[in-house]
Amino acid sequence: MVRVYGAVPEALPAPRTPASSRRTALILAAVAGLALTAVIALAALAPHRVELEGEKRDNGSGANSMINADTDGLTNAAEGQVKAPVWHAQGATTPPAPPARALAIDYLSFFTSDMFAEMSDTCCKTLFFPPGHGERLPMELELDGPYVLRIRNFVGNRNTFLFNGADSYTIAFMNRYFGFHIKQVPVVSGYKRREAEMVLGDPSTASSIPEAYALERKVGATYFGGLPNKLAPTEDMTAVDTLSLPGASIIVYNNWPRVPTGTPCFIARYCQIQDPYKEGGVPLKVEVIECPAAEARGYPCSCGFINFVGWNWLASNANVWDSSVVNGDDLSASFSLNFGGMEGKAKKAQSLRLAPVSPIQTVVQEDCSGFNCHY
Repeated sequence: MVRVYGAVPEALPAPRTPASSRRTALILAAVAGLALTAVIALAALAPHRVELEGEKRDNGSGANSMINADTDGLTNAAEGQVKAPVWHAQGATTPPAPPARALAIDYLSFFTSDMFAEMSDTCCKTLFFPPGHGERLPMELELDGPYVLRIRNFVGNRNTFLFNGADSYTIAFMNRYFGFHIKQVPVVSGYKRREAEMVLGDPSTASSIPEAYALERKVGATYFGGLPNKLAPTEDMTAVDTLSLPGASIIVYNNWPRVPTGTPCFIARYCQIQDPYKEGGVPLKVEVIECPAAEARGYPCSCGFINFVGWNWLASNANVWDSSVVNGDDLSASFSLNFGGMEGKAKKAQSLRLAPVSPIQTVVQEDCSGFNCHY
Protein backbone atom coordinates (compact mmCIF):
# COMPACT_ATOMS: atom_id res chain seq x y z
CA MET A 1 0.00 0.00 0.00
CA VAL A 2 1.35 3.33 -1.04
CA ARG A 3 0.59 6.22 1.30
CA VAL A 4 0.78 9.68 -0.11
CA TYR A 5 2.10 12.36 2.23
CA GLY A 6 -0.75 14.55 3.57
CA ALA A 7 -3.47 12.22 2.39
CA VAL A 8 -6.38 11.32 4.67
CA PRO A 9 -7.32 7.69 4.99
CA GLU A 10 -10.78 6.66 3.88
CA ALA A 11 -11.84 5.31 7.35
CA LEU A 12 -10.19 5.03 10.74
CA PRO A 13 -10.41 1.76 12.63
CA ALA A 14 -12.71 1.78 15.77
CA PRO A 15 -10.73 2.33 18.96
CA ARG A 16 -10.44 -0.66 21.26
CA THR A 17 -10.72 -0.54 25.08
CA PRO A 18 -7.57 -1.74 26.71
CA ALA A 19 -7.82 -4.76 29.04
CA SER A 20 -6.62 -2.67 31.99
CA SER A 21 -9.59 -0.28 31.65
CA ARG A 22 -12.04 -3.16 31.79
CA ARG A 23 -10.46 -4.50 34.97
CA THR A 24 -10.65 -1.06 36.60
CA ALA A 25 -14.37 -0.79 35.84
CA LEU A 26 -15.04 -4.21 37.32
CA ILE A 27 -13.15 -3.33 40.51
CA LEU A 28 -15.08 -0.06 40.92
CA ALA A 29 -18.39 -1.86 40.46
CA ALA A 30 -17.43 -4.45 43.09
CA VAL A 31 -16.39 -1.74 45.58
CA ALA A 32 -19.68 0.10 45.04
CA GLY A 33 -21.63 -3.10 45.64
CA LEU A 34 -19.78 -3.79 48.89
CA ALA A 35 -20.35 -0.23 50.09
CA LEU A 36 -24.09 -0.52 49.43
CA THR A 37 -24.23 -3.84 51.29
CA ALA A 38 -22.42 -2.27 54.28
CA VAL A 39 -24.86 0.65 54.40
CA ILE A 40 -27.85 -1.72 54.39
CA ALA A 41 -26.30 -3.86 57.16
CA LEU A 42 -25.59 -0.82 59.37
CA ALA A 43 -29.15 0.41 58.94
CA ALA A 44 -30.51 -3.00 59.94
CA LEU A 45 -28.29 -3.25 63.03
CA ALA A 46 -28.89 0.31 64.25
CA PRO A 47 -30.91 0.50 67.55
CA HIS A 48 -34.60 1.20 67.03
CA ARG A 49 -37.02 2.63 69.53
CA VAL A 50 -39.51 -0.09 70.56
CA GLU A 51 -42.99 1.07 71.46
CA LEU A 52 -45.76 -0.67 73.32
CA GLU A 53 -49.41 -0.33 72.51
CA GLY A 54 -50.68 3.03 73.66
CA GLU A 55 -47.34 4.81 73.48
CA LYS A 56 -47.29 8.31 72.05
CA ARG A 57 -46.97 8.73 68.31
CA ASP A 58 -46.83 11.73 66.08
CA ASN A 59 -50.19 12.98 64.89
CA GLY A 60 -50.60 10.72 61.88
CA SER A 61 -47.15 11.47 60.55
CA GLY A 62 -45.98 7.87 60.99
CA ALA A 63 -42.76 8.94 62.74
CA ASN A 64 -41.97 8.48 66.41
CA SER A 65 -41.75 11.62 68.46
CA MET A 66 -38.74 11.56 70.74
CA ILE A 67 -39.30 15.15 71.77
CA ASN A 68 -42.55 14.35 73.54
CA ALA A 69 -41.34 11.03 74.98
CA ASP A 70 -40.83 12.49 78.45
CA THR A 71 -44.45 13.59 78.80
CA ASP A 72 -45.80 10.08 79.40
CA GLY A 73 -47.69 9.88 82.68
CA LEU A 74 -48.48 13.61 82.86
CA THR A 75 -51.94 15.12 82.81
CA ASN A 76 -53.65 15.34 79.46
CA ALA A 77 -55.23 18.77 79.51
CA ALA A 78 -57.69 17.91 76.75
CA GLU A 79 -59.07 14.82 78.48
CA GLY A 80 -58.53 15.93 82.07
CA GLN A 81 -57.24 12.50 83.08
CA VAL A 82 -53.88 11.20 84.20
CA LYS A 83 -52.33 8.77 81.78
CA ALA A 84 -50.49 5.78 83.15
CA PRO A 85 -46.70 5.84 82.75
CA VAL A 86 -45.44 4.03 79.68
CA TRP A 87 -42.87 1.28 79.90
CA HIS A 88 -40.01 2.17 77.57
CA ALA A 89 -38.12 -0.75 76.06
CA GLN A 90 -34.83 0.85 77.15
CA GLY A 91 -35.68 -0.17 80.71
CA ALA A 92 -36.44 3.29 82.03
CA THR A 93 -39.63 2.09 83.73
CA THR A 94 -40.52 -1.17 85.44
CA PRO A 95 -42.97 -3.21 83.32
CA PRO A 96 -46.53 -3.17 84.68
CA ALA A 97 -47.65 -6.32 86.43
CA PRO A 98 -49.79 -8.62 84.25
CA PRO A 99 -53.35 -9.30 85.44
CA ALA A 100 -54.10 -12.26 87.67
CA ARG A 101 -53.75 -15.57 85.83
CA ALA A 102 -53.99 -18.13 88.64
CA LEU A 103 -57.36 -19.79 89.24
CA ALA A 104 -59.47 -19.64 92.40
CA ILE A 105 -58.38 -23.18 93.29
CA ASP A 106 -54.76 -22.06 92.98
CA TYR A 107 -55.34 -19.19 95.42
CA LEU A 108 -56.98 -21.61 97.84
CA SER A 109 -54.03 -24.00 97.51
CA PHE A 110 -51.61 -21.16 98.22
CA PHE A 111 -53.36 -19.84 101.33
CA THR A 112 -53.62 -23.39 102.75
CA SER A 113 -50.03 -24.36 101.87
CA ASP A 114 -46.94 -24.83 104.03
CA MET A 115 -45.34 -22.07 101.99
CA PHE A 116 -47.80 -19.48 103.26
CA ALA A 117 -47.55 -20.92 106.77
CA GLU A 118 -43.82 -20.15 106.74
CA MET A 119 -44.45 -16.69 105.33
CA SER A 120 -46.98 -15.90 108.08
CA ASP A 121 -44.38 -16.65 110.76
CA THR A 122 -41.78 -14.23 109.40
CA CYS A 123 -41.62 -10.46 109.05
CA CYS A 124 -41.28 -7.64 106.62
CA LYS A 125 -42.67 -8.78 103.27
CA THR A 126 -45.18 -7.20 100.89
CA LEU A 127 -47.49 -9.72 99.22
CA PHE A 128 -48.69 -8.16 95.95
CA PHE A 129 -51.95 -9.14 94.22
CA PRO A 130 -52.54 -7.78 90.68
CA PRO A 131 -55.88 -6.72 89.15
CA GLY A 132 -58.35 -9.57 88.78
CA HIS A 133 -57.44 -11.15 92.11
CA GLY A 134 -60.78 -10.34 93.79
CA GLU A 135 -62.99 -13.16 92.59
CA ARG A 136 -60.12 -15.62 93.10
CA LEU A 137 -59.69 -14.93 96.82
CA PRO A 138 -60.90 -17.82 99.00
CA MET A 139 -64.05 -16.99 100.98
CA GLU A 140 -64.97 -20.42 102.33
CA LEU A 141 -62.28 -20.80 105.01
CA GLU A 142 -63.51 -21.45 108.55
CA LEU A 143 -63.06 -18.37 110.72
CA ASP A 144 -61.77 -20.38 113.69
CA GLY A 145 -59.60 -22.65 111.56
CA PRO A 146 -55.83 -22.70 111.13
CA TYR A 147 -55.82 -21.16 107.63
CA VAL A 148 -57.58 -17.97 108.67
CA LEU A 149 -55.20 -17.76 111.62
CA ARG A 150 -52.30 -17.77 109.14
CA ILE A 151 -53.86 -14.94 107.15
CA ARG A 152 -54.20 -12.82 110.28
CA ASN A 153 -50.75 -13.77 111.55
CA PHE A 154 -49.20 -12.79 108.23
CA VAL A 155 -50.37 -9.20 108.62
CA GLY A 156 -50.04 -9.22 112.40
CA ASN A 157 -46.35 -10.17 112.08
CA ARG A 158 -45.59 -6.82 110.43
CA ASN A 159 -46.15 -7.92 106.84
CA THR A 160 -48.26 -6.20 104.19
CA PHE A 161 -51.03 -7.18 101.81
CA LEU A 162 -51.07 -5.01 98.68
CA PHE A 163 -54.28 -5.35 96.65
CA ASN A 164 -53.92 -3.56 93.31
CA GLY A 165 -57.14 -3.24 91.33
CA ALA A 166 -59.08 -4.03 94.51
CA ASP A 167 -62.85 -4.53 94.16
CA SER A 168 -65.92 -5.61 96.10
CA TYR A 169 -64.49 -9.13 96.51
CA THR A 170 -61.41 -7.64 98.14
CA ILE A 171 -63.61 -5.71 100.56
CA ALA A 172 -65.50 -8.90 101.45
CA PHE A 173 -62.19 -10.74 102.01
CA MET A 174 -60.95 -8.02 104.40
CA ASN A 175 -64.24 -7.86 106.30
CA ARG A 176 -64.52 -11.63 106.72
CA TYR A 177 -61.01 -12.50 107.83
CA PHE A 178 -59.92 -9.33 109.66
CA GLY A 179 -63.21 -8.42 111.33
CA PHE A 180 -63.59 -5.10 109.51
CA HIS A 181 -66.88 -3.47 108.53
CA ILE A 182 -65.84 -1.60 105.41
CA LYS A 183 -68.67 -0.37 103.18
CA GLN A 184 -68.41 0.29 99.46
CA VAL A 185 -69.75 3.57 98.04
CA PRO A 186 -70.37 4.62 94.43
CA VAL A 187 -67.64 6.47 92.56
CA VAL A 188 -69.37 9.77 91.79
CA SER A 189 -66.46 12.19 91.51
CA GLY A 190 -62.72 12.59 91.27
CA TYR A 191 -60.44 12.34 94.28
CA LYS A 192 -57.71 14.56 95.68
CA ARG A 193 -54.62 13.58 97.59
CA ARG A 194 -55.19 13.52 101.31
CA GLU A 195 -53.16 16.05 103.26
CA ALA A 196 -51.36 14.88 106.39
CA GLU A 197 -53.27 17.27 108.64
CA MET A 198 -56.73 17.49 110.13
CA VAL A 199 -59.36 19.39 108.18
CA LEU A 200 -62.40 20.66 110.06
CA GLY A 201 -65.32 18.38 109.27
CA ASP A 202 -63.26 15.86 107.31
CA PRO A 203 -63.99 12.37 108.69
CA SER A 204 -60.81 10.90 107.21
CA THR A 205 -57.99 10.02 109.55
CA ALA A 206 -54.98 12.30 109.43
CA SER A 207 -51.87 10.36 108.55
CA SER A 208 -48.48 10.46 106.95
CA ILE A 209 -48.42 9.26 103.36
CA PRO A 210 -46.02 6.35 102.71
CA GLU A 211 -43.09 6.98 100.41
CA ALA A 212 -44.57 4.68 97.77
CA TYR A 213 -47.59 6.97 97.48
CA ALA A 214 -45.58 10.16 97.12
CA LEU A 215 -46.17 12.49 94.21
CA GLU A 216 -44.99 11.08 90.90
CA ARG A 217 -41.44 12.00 89.85
CA LYS A 218 -40.00 11.88 86.37
CA VAL A 219 -36.57 12.80 85.07
CA GLY A 220 -36.65 12.74 81.30
CA ALA A 221 -38.27 9.46 80.30
CA THR A 222 -37.47 7.76 83.63
CA TYR A 223 -40.41 7.23 85.97
CA PHE A 224 -39.53 7.01 89.66
CA GLY A 225 -42.94 6.01 90.94
CA GLY A 226 -45.51 7.95 92.89
CA LEU A 227 -49.07 9.05 92.21
CA PRO A 228 -50.67 12.24 90.87
CA ASN A 229 -52.20 14.90 93.08
CA LYS A 230 -55.68 14.17 91.70
CA LEU A 231 -57.43 11.04 90.42
CA ALA A 232 -60.13 11.07 87.77
CA PRO A 233 -62.92 8.51 88.20
CA THR A 234 -62.80 5.42 85.99
CA GLU A 235 -65.27 2.64 85.27
CA ASP A 236 -63.24 0.02 87.13
CA MET A 237 -62.55 2.18 90.21
CA THR A 238 -63.78 1.04 93.62
CA ALA A 239 -64.24 3.35 96.61
CA VAL A 240 -65.27 2.84 100.24
CA ASP A 241 -66.81 5.01 102.94
CA THR A 242 -64.05 6.53 105.07
CA LEU A 243 -66.26 6.37 108.18
CA SER A 244 -66.45 2.58 107.85
CA LEU A 245 -62.68 2.07 107.95
CA PRO A 246 -60.94 0.76 111.09
CA GLY A 247 -59.37 3.33 113.39
CA ALA A 248 -56.09 5.00 112.43
CA SER A 249 -56.37 3.98 108.78
CA ILE A 250 -54.23 5.93 106.33
CA ILE A 251 -56.33 7.81 103.77
CA VAL A 252 -54.38 8.50 100.58
CA TYR A 253 -57.21 10.03 98.50
CA ASN A 254 -60.72 11.23 99.32
CA ASN A 255 -63.47 13.42 97.90
CA TRP A 256 -64.35 15.44 100.98
CA PRO A 257 -66.60 17.44 101.54
CA ARG A 258 -68.92 15.00 99.76
CA VAL A 259 -71.06 12.88 102.06
CA PRO A 260 -70.47 10.01 102.35
CA THR A 261 -66.80 10.73 101.89
CA GLY A 262 -65.21 8.05 99.73
CA THR A 263 -61.67 6.89 99.18
CA PRO A 264 -60.33 4.59 96.46
CA CYS A 265 -56.95 4.23 98.15
CA PHE A 266 -56.28 3.60 101.81
CA ILE A 267 -54.11 1.56 104.16
CA ALA A 268 -55.77 -0.31 107.02
CA ARG A 269 -53.81 -1.37 110.08
CA TYR A 270 -54.33 -4.72 111.73
CA CYS A 271 -52.88 -5.30 115.20
CA GLN A 272 -52.81 -8.27 117.56
CA ILE A 273 -51.28 -9.31 120.88
CA GLN A 274 -50.39 -12.64 122.40
CA ASP A 275 -53.20 -14.25 124.37
CA PRO A 276 -52.90 -12.77 127.89
CA TYR A 277 -55.13 -15.47 129.40
CA LYS A 278 -53.56 -18.63 128.00
CA GLU A 279 -49.91 -19.40 127.40
CA GLY A 280 -49.39 -20.31 123.76
CA GLY A 281 -52.94 -19.31 122.92
CA VAL A 282 -54.19 -17.82 119.68
CA PRO A 283 -53.20 -14.15 119.17
CA LEU A 284 -56.01 -11.71 119.86
CA LYS A 285 -57.04 -8.83 117.63
CA VAL A 286 -56.65 -5.38 119.15
CA GLU A 287 -57.96 -2.11 117.77
CA VAL A 288 -55.12 0.24 116.95
CA ILE A 289 -56.43 2.91 119.30
CA GLU A 290 -56.38 0.40 122.19
CA CYS A 291 -52.76 -0.60 121.68
CA PRO A 292 -51.37 1.97 124.18
CA ALA A 293 -53.50 0.47 126.97
CA ALA A 294 -52.47 -3.07 126.02
CA GLU A 295 -48.81 -2.12 125.93
CA ALA A 296 -49.10 -0.45 129.34
CA ARG A 297 -50.20 -3.82 130.73
CA GLY A 298 -47.24 -5.61 129.22
CA TYR A 299 -48.80 -6.84 126.00
CA PRO A 300 -47.23 -4.91 123.10
CA CYS A 301 -49.07 -4.83 119.80
CA SER A 302 -47.69 -6.25 116.59
CA CYS A 303 -49.20 -4.52 113.55
CA GLY A 304 -49.17 -4.90 109.81
CA PHE A 305 -50.81 -3.17 106.86
CA ILE A 306 -53.39 -3.88 104.17
CA ASN A 307 -53.03 -1.63 101.13
CA PHE A 308 -56.23 -1.12 99.14
CA VAL A 309 -55.75 0.40 95.66
CA GLY A 310 -59.16 0.55 93.99
CA TRP A 311 -57.93 0.86 90.41
CA ASN A 312 -55.17 -0.57 88.25
CA TRP A 313 -52.07 1.31 89.37
CA LEU A 314 -49.62 0.13 86.73
CA ALA A 315 -46.49 1.03 88.70
CA SER A 316 -47.56 -0.54 91.99
CA ASN A 317 -45.35 -3.59 91.46
CA ALA A 318 -42.22 -1.46 91.09
CA ASN A 319 -39.51 -1.45 93.74
CA VAL A 320 -41.03 1.45 95.66
CA TRP A 321 -41.94 -0.33 98.90
CA ASP A 322 -40.14 -0.57 102.20
CA SER A 323 -39.94 -4.37 102.14
CA SER A 324 -39.34 -7.06 99.57
CA VAL A 325 -42.31 -7.52 97.21
CA VAL A 326 -43.58 -11.01 96.41
CA ASN A 327 -46.25 -11.56 93.76
CA GLY A 328 -49.03 -13.58 95.37
CA ASP A 329 -50.59 -14.45 92.02
CA ASP A 330 -47.33 -15.98 90.80
CA LEU A 331 -47.02 -18.03 93.97
CA SER A 332 -50.62 -19.18 93.59
CA ALA A 333 -50.02 -20.10 89.95
CA SER A 334 -47.19 -22.37 91.09
CA PHE A 335 -49.88 -24.68 92.50
CA SER A 336 -51.72 -24.86 89.17
CA LEU A 337 -51.87 -28.05 87.12
CA ASN A 338 -51.09 -25.92 84.07
CA PHE A 339 -47.41 -26.19 84.96
CA GLY A 340 -47.11 -29.70 83.54
CA GLY A 341 -49.10 -32.03 85.77
CA MET A 342 -48.47 -33.02 89.35
CA GLU A 343 -44.75 -33.60 88.83
CA GLY A 344 -44.25 -30.17 87.29
CA LYS A 345 -46.45 -28.67 89.96
CA ALA A 346 -44.36 -30.16 92.76
CA LYS A 347 -41.09 -29.03 91.20
CA LYS A 348 -42.39 -25.51 90.61
CA ALA A 349 -43.76 -25.19 94.14
CA GLN A 350 -40.54 -26.53 95.61
CA SER A 351 -38.48 -24.01 93.69
CA LEU A 352 -40.61 -21.15 95.04
CA ARG A 353 -41.04 -22.49 98.55
CA LEU A 354 -38.21 -20.51 100.10
CA ALA A 355 -38.50 -17.51 97.81
CA PRO A 356 -40.55 -15.39 100.23
CA VAL A 357 -38.29 -16.01 103.24
CA SER A 358 -34.88 -16.20 101.61
CA PRO A 359 -34.26 -12.59 100.47
CA ILE A 360 -32.35 -10.26 102.78
CA GLN A 361 -34.92 -8.43 104.86
CA THR A 362 -34.99 -4.67 104.67
CA VAL A 363 -34.34 -2.55 107.72
CA VAL A 364 -37.56 -1.86 109.59
CA GLN A 365 -38.01 1.33 111.56
CA GLU A 366 -37.88 0.93 115.32
CA ASP A 367 -41.46 2.06 115.80
CA CYS A 368 -42.86 -0.49 113.32
CA SER A 369 -43.77 -3.01 116.00
CA GLY A 370 -46.40 -0.96 117.77
CA PHE A 371 -49.66 0.79 117.11
CA ASN A 372 -48.06 4.00 115.84
CA CYS A 373 -46.03 2.20 113.20
CA HIS A 374 -45.62 4.38 110.15
CA TYR A 375 -43.66 4.39 106.93
